[in-house]
Amino acid sequence: MLKSWQEYAKKPLLVVLVVDTSGSMVGTKLTAIQNTLLTYINGLGPKDRIALMDFNSQIHEPILIDSTPAGRNRGIEFVSSLKAGGATKLYKATLYARNWLQQNLRQEAINAVVILTDGEDTDSGMNLDQLSAELQKSGFNSDQRISFFTVGYGNEGEFNPDALKQIANLNGGYYSKGDPQTISQVMSNLQVEF
Repeated sequence: MLKSWQEYAKKPLLVVLVVDTSGSMVGTKLTAIQNTLLTYINGLGPKDRIALMDFNSQIHEPILIDSTPAGRNRGIEFVSSLKAGGATKLYKATLYARNWLQQNLRQEAINAVVILTDGEDTDSGMNLDQLSAELQKSGFNSDQRISFFTVGYGNEGEFNPDALKQIANLNGGYYSKGDPQTISQVMSNLQVEF
């Protein structure tokens, strides 16, 4: 039944997973995200596509992953290569992910951005209001319908949950407090949210 659902009833996905690899992610936070990503990559269905991208002081080009053996291997290599260091270009990385998704939209699919971060923006050169105005152009009032989900890792005071909530609420998504199970739950919820 599960195979039949994945092949026929389940809506296809194209999700950009945006991973914060700034210096504050060093240690257990980055390890938790890596383990969660590996679990998700290994569970990709035949219709699922994800683009993995990381950011710190630099924003790296997304790597497209699918459920083929070659796709999974690309994902595993990406996750294994993640290292923490640098500042946090959260807002610019969010915008970059949205722009990439606009250029690669999958018709008849769920198109979304999921942001995994523990930090406030420290290096984008733009503020939250500027980001919000830009994200609304691709929201649920547009024909693109790109949704945003944010996951905050860390303890109180280590990140800005209000900013993460605002980013998510703009475009039909939601904010979650991060733990190793959260991303799997967010990705599962995408199927029932749309």
